[in-house]
Parts: sequence; structure tokens; C-alpha cells
Amino acid sequence: MKYLNREQFITHTSALMVLLISASAHANWYKESKYGGQYDSANTCSGQYPSYWQDPDFPDMWPGQAISNVPTLVYDGPTFALSDAYPKQAVDDSQAQKWRDKKFDALFDESTDAKTKYKLALAYGQAVMDYVLAGNTQRQGIEDFNVCENKVRPWFHMPFQTYDPMSGREFTHGLTREAPVTFSVQDGTGTDQSTMWAVGIYNATAAYTLGQVWKNGTAQVPDSNITFDEGAVIAKPLFNTSTVAQLPVLTNMPSWNANISAPAFCVCHSAEGPKEECTLVEEAKQCPRSYAQWSNVKLLQFDFAVKDSRAEDTNWVYGTFVADGLRKAKLANPWQRMSLLGVMWGNDTPANGHYAIDYPESPREKGFKEAVIIWDTVDELNKYAGSGRTRALGHLGCNNRLNGPADNSNSSCMSCHGTASVPDSKLTTPPLISQFSGDQTHQCVSPLVSSKEDGVDRGGDSAQVLHNVAFNTVDQTYFTNVGAGQPFNMMVKDEQGQTVNLMYESKAPIYEGSAKKQWRSLDYSLQMSIALKQWMQYQNNKTVEPEKQVHKKEIRRNIE
Repeated sequence: MKYLNREQFITHTSALMVLLISASAHANWYKESKYGGQYDSANTCSGQYPSYWQDPDFPDMWPGQAISNVPTLVYDGPTFALSDAYPKQAVDDSQAQKWRDKKFDALFDESTDAKTKYKLALAYGQAVMDYVLAGNTQRQGIEDFNVCENKVRPWFHMPFQTYDPMSGREFTHGLTREAPVTFSVQDGTGTDQSTMWAVGIYNATAAYTLGQVWKNGTAQVPDSNITFDEGAVIAKPLFNTSTVAQLPVLTNMPSWNANISAPAFCVCHSAEGPKEECTLVEEAKQCPRSYAQWSNVKLLQFDFAVKDSRAEDTNWVYGTFVADGLRKAKLANPWQRMSLLGVMWGNDTPANGHYAIDYPESPREKGFKEAVIIWDTVDELNKYAGSGRTRALGHLGCNNRLNGPADNSNSSCMSCHGTASVPDSKLTTPPLISQFSGDQTHQCVSPLVSSKEDGVDRGGDSAQVLHNVAFNTVDQTYFTNVGAGQPFNMMVKDEQGQTVNLMYESKAPIYEGSAKKQWRSLDYSLQMSIALKQWMQYQNNKTVEPEKQVHKKEIRRNIE
């Protein structure tokens, strides 16, 4: 018999122990991992907050409302659980984030040639997508994006997107209603009305920041600006209620059966027509959910946001993938049947005196300083459009800034998210785009030759200068590069040189205990803004009778 010396014995014993530990403790990998030993098990769904609208574990939130969003005895599909066991200490996941390689420094360098930037943008986007999909798709016996027990890395959800009957999370996959969309199509009447439903997920680095606001089943509404840490990643798949006949790019794409309201877009109404404000009870009755009548939704868009300090002016990189199911049908993983539409890390803010609708000049030929658009993907999307080009799937944003099919053609990814703010005491937040306010001059407008006081925006709607605030002044406000954790500025100079508040009538923000006319930044997190608004509505409604609990209009993306 051959005996082992001391060193050999230790080596062999160590190897055996590794195998035993790996086999017996894989389910508890978080506890000993780089994520800080913060988890007793791999399941990050703790049940602190409602998982979906009308979650039966939180019945006090929906008194008097028709029950239409809970699994029935005959339902045998997936049931969503909210991942909310947020890290209690900062998390550095840099070793797994390939886009942080130094080779990508050139992407943010203005002197880098267009061809190199194009290649780097594709590689950057794919590196982020691979990071997001790892452990979230194609797991044996587990529904895609059931993130509670991801064995690769933990992911988390934003709580309290559950209070609104019309847009609150549905129970199959945690989807929330994003926006109504009207696309130009080649079949039928030439336009197709549908709705977007989405679910956002946050890596552990980003979730650490969530945990500073959401603790122990309650919310600590920020009284100052917040920021996410370097390496924070937020991802959001967006699903559409249309059909492959209307939107052929949806062919071969991931499809979920979802418990949603009417696919065209449910609105609360009276006998006279749609109502501006409805009670929660009215919304629940008029916008019921059904996983039988309105079944499948298909993946159309996939957004990501990465905290990256190489983007000097914003510290964020935004990217959008879109469905490409016809060209990529042979890929085994249907979640890879997407193509990058572009990445951006700034808004290419219009120079003084210029308008966003034509600045910078000829971006398709000359490019952007702070973005890369993948024009091949744009052209593929637009192949299937009818005559309405600003409603084509590949409409992009103002002057072709990056925006996905689900987004407004007058804006951009970053111009919308830069407005993210803590709701004030009146539950007011800055409009996502100026068009969403009834009392502001609109953005992305081309003035008429005969009058600079009138114009037409990129969506084709007429616009007028209001309160002496010029079109280009609003453009420079909404297409500015908002710094990470910096307030969105609504104070501008009018045409007489006077400082005025763009939110003219409301004079917002009005925070209790503060005289500052300055928004509290949520560092580009619109989901946080929406969730906090719903939380604050819930707190206000606790002392109000159910039939009098009025729902305030949410901030939503809208292509109309």
C-alpha cells in the first residue's frame, strides 16, 4: 500500500472537502459568497412586500375592490414572488462584469473612430445581456426570470408596484403595465393598438441602494438625493400584447401567459366617457384581469442601465435590445433572439440656440458623441411598418436619439430617466417628457417658418410656446446630461430673461419642511419614483373610505 505524506494528505483531503461542500451546500451559496454572507439560503424572496396586486397575504391594501388578480383553483401556471431580501452592505460584482474591461474605455472617447465605437457598442451590450441572462433563463423545471433562486447571482425587484389596479403587478410573472402603444403596421387598418407589460430586475449592487429606501415592509421616503453604486445593473424585459401578424418581429420570441387587463389599454370611464381620476374600486371593477381571455404577451424590447463612471457627465449607460425573431430563429435560447438597437451615455445636449429635433446634424451619417445607434437593427424594425414612420417600430427618439419601440419618439432613454425624482407632498413628479404636462412648452419641436411661437413635434403634433419659454429652452432642459444623483432642474429663463418654473401652475416641488425648489434625485430610477408614489398613495388612503380612495395618475412611458 502506498502511503501519503503530510502534504499529499492535506491536498487530497482538501479536494474531497471541496466536493462534499459543493454538493451539500450549493443551495446556501449566497451565505459564503462575495455577496457578503447576507443570505441564509439561496431564496431572496422574503415576503416583506406584496408580490402582486391583490396579494392575499396583504388583504388590508385592497378593501372594497373586485377580486380579479389572484390564482384560482384551476390555475396551474407559475405564481410570481417578489425578490426583496436586499443586501445589507455594499456589493462589488466587478469580476463578473466583462464590460468593465479597459478595452471599453475607447467607447467613451470622442476621438475613437465610428467603426471601432460600433464594434465596442455591440460587445458592451452583449456583455451586459449575458450577465443578465445567466441563471435567469433555460433552467430545468424553473420558469424564466424567476429570480428568487438564481444560482449564478442574486437579482431583486422593486417593491410596491402593486397598488394601482390598472398597472399593478400581475401574479404570473410580476409584470406591470407600462404604456399604450400605437404602431404603424402593414396589415388591416394600418395601425395597431396594444399595451406594454414589463418586469424590472436589479443586481445585488443596485439592490443595496433599494434596501436603503425599502426596509422591513415599509418605505423610508428619501429626504435627500440618492445614488447607485458603480456596477449597478438594472434590466427590464418588455412584453407586447400584439400578434405576429401585426408585428412580425415577435415571431419566435419568448411568450408568457399573463394575468393582464384588456390588451388595447384599459381606462376608467363614466357614462359620459373616460374619467380623469377614478377611485381604486372603480378601476378594479372596470379593468379586470384575465389569464384566460387575454393570454399571451411576447417579448418586444429589453432595456438595461449600467452605472459606469466612464460616462463622465451622467455615470450611466443605457441600452436597448429589440425582438429579431425572424432573423435569429435558429438560436436555441429564445432570449438571445434579440438585436442591439443602441447604447447611450448622454443626450448630445443641443448647443445654445439649437433645437433637439435637428441637433446634432445628420446623426445617421455623422454619429452621436454620446451614443451609438445600430442602424441595421433600425432598418429591420422599420421593414414591417406602414406609412406612419414616427410610429414605426424603429422610430427611435428625438432626432434619432436612442429610444425603443415602446418609447416616445419625442424623447430619449436618458432624457426620460433623468427626471426621476422623489414625489413631493402633493405626489407630484417632473413630467417624463414635457408633452406629458398640460402647461409646459413641448420638447423636440421644429418651429414654423412663419412663427417661432408655433411648431410641430417629431410625433407630428402641433405645439405652441407657453409662458414665454422657447422650444429650444425646453430642449436644453430635457436633453441636458443630468449628473448621477443630481436633481432634475425645472427652473429656466423665459424669453424676457426671467427665471421661471417649467411646472408653471403647480410650482413643484413642494416638500414638507423644505423651502428649496429643488427635486430630490432618484438617480435615473423611474421605477423607484413610481413605487414611492404608490406607497405614499397607500399611506394617504389608509384613513379614507374605500369608495373615496382616488388613484393619482402614474408616470408612464407613452408612444402616443
